[in-house]
Amino acid sequence: MSFPLSATQARGMTTQEIIEQIRPKLRRVLIVLNNKGGAGKTTTTANISAQLAAALHQAGSSKRVLALDLDPQGNLGLDLGYQGRPGDDEGQSVINVVEGTGPLHIVRDVRPQLDVVPGGKVLKRTTASIIGTRSIDPRREILLSLAQALADVSDEYEWILIDCPPNIADLQHLAAVAAEYVLIPVCFDQGAIQGLEGVSEVFDVASPLNPALTPLGVLLFGFDRQHLRKVKDEEGEVVGVKEIGFLAKKRREIEGVLGDSGIPIFQTVITRAVNVADQCRKHGRVFAELADLTAGADWKKHARQHQLSLSSESAETSAIEMEEATMEIIARALELEAEAYA
Repeated sequence: MSFPLSATQARGMTTQEIIEQIRPKLRRVLIVLNNKGGAGKTTTTANISAQLAAALHQAGSSKRVLALDLDPQGNLGLDLGYQGRPGDDEGQSVINVVEGTGPLHIVRDVRPQLDVVPGGKVLKRTTASIIGTRSIDPRREILLSLAQALADVSDEYEWILIDCPPNIADLQHLAAVAAEYVLIPVCFDQGAIQGLEGVSEVFDVASPLNPALTPLGVLLFGFDRQHLRKVKDEEGEVVGVKEIGFLAKKRREIEGVLGDSGIPIFQTVITRAVNVADQCRKHGRVFAELADLTAGADWKKHARQHQLSLSSESAETSAIEMEEATMEIIARALELEAEAYA
């Protein structure tokens, strides 16, 4: 692995030359962003990353998926089960990239063909690093630093996903300059909708350095399942679902916020499942893995012993929803890619 361009090649190059050199290598970088905490960003990042890696593994591909945690909470490590294990540097390598002192530290194979760059408490130093380092055009170099580091390793990866923190602008801007697509999870409360509105500021900062940055769509996350009604045909077969009540109202409200931006709201809704989310994080598993775990006879015994109310049906429902959302999201990304690079 070569040392990132930011440390060895960028000096003496114009900003435009750097952008032209790295952008073709960053075509499938997807960031998950909302300024509101608790909107489902980390859960979404973990599950989509794991599903994409599993699909590549099953297809016999040599390509991999990289998940990068830019949140000082470091909860991606809980969801994927690597927090506190060897290699978890709590975000130190991201700081090294920003300061120009080292490359990204990649933890290999947290799942077959899924690698991660850990986040964590060290990332709280990012703002100080941005203020205190780089004497030559510091803002340009720093905002491009993560993009350059990812471009350096991108040949190995089919997809790169970045879990962005809420309300930490410096980290959001680093991610946005590196990204091709922005996925915006929105949960049921008003704060998440306001967080959606704040995403536009990230675009304003990143676009001069990354004109390719494209909003992928909005994912509705954490809504009550009772607001989805099954639609059946004349023979009684379920042929779809209809949104009612609060969920239908929120979709219309978000459509109003988006206006004529052209940003779609994905049809799939990730419904609220507190027990599923709790057990996923406790066991370091994504939805599909928890569904497999709860389907076994040992789980029923474990659930009785620990008075757990989580059923295999609820875990399976969450897994199916996330699989459908992943398929819809990736299909949208590939459609945009085909249009942009035709």
